[in-house]
Amino acid sequence: MSLSYYNPNDRYRRRAAARMSSFVSVSLLILLIFGAGFWFGKQNAGQQEKIMKQRVKDMSQQTSEMEQALIDMRSQAQTATARYEQLKATYDEQLPEGAVRDLLELVRKQLGEGRDPERLAFLIRSARPPRNCSDIETRRFVVATSTNNAPQSKISVADGAITVTGIGTAARNQQGQPEAWFDSSQAVSVEFKALGGEVENKKGNFPLHHSMVVGEREYRFTVSDGARSFAKVTYDSCDYP
Repeated sequence: MSLSYYNPNDRYRRRAAARMSSFVSVSLLILLIFGAGFWFGKQNAGQQEKIMKQRVKDMSQQTSEMEQALIDMRSQAQTATARYEQLKATYDEQLPEGAVRDLLELVRKQLGEGRDPERLAFLIRSARPPRNCSDIETRRFVVATSTNNAPQSKISVADGAITVTGIGTAARNQQGQPEAWFDSSQAVSVEFKALGGEVENKKGNFPLHHSMVVGEREYRFTVSDGARSFAKVTYDSCDYP
């Protein structure tokens, strides 16, 4: 009968070796995981850095382009302002003033109302200081109204070449009833009739001014309020043209 030798220390050593092996394996695994994480993190950080650098580059380029565009816009604005000032100075220099501007506006108004351009041009060319004018004369006539049934009053000038008549609005008393005379505060229609049949009318409040050419004379009239029922006509005549 043989006897086997059993050493309990061997069991403890094997257990300790197994624990050490497990510890080293776990440590290596942890180091491997940590290293892999560090490597992936570094790779990701590098990629992000490249992306950020590209973004910064793009933004810098866009900023440069915007600054250039702003410089171009300012230059264009300065050019436009200078051009505007130049045009304004030219316009102000050529724009008529005073009487010339008023006459130009009057001509535009007359043309807009359908006046004959050739007739207006003739009148402007023939305009000159009055020559060989007659003495001023004053006549009067009764202004007709709708309530006045008397024969229409009139005056004739230039040996009957022009007849002047007028129609107005009847005046009213305190009871609102019409009177036989006209209301001089209301508009009056005055008719200037030439011997050949040509008729020109002037309507408005007194005084009214009108001119009419007959033959080689221009007759200039001023019609104003006279005594009750009457209109006063002041006129003269000059060579025309």
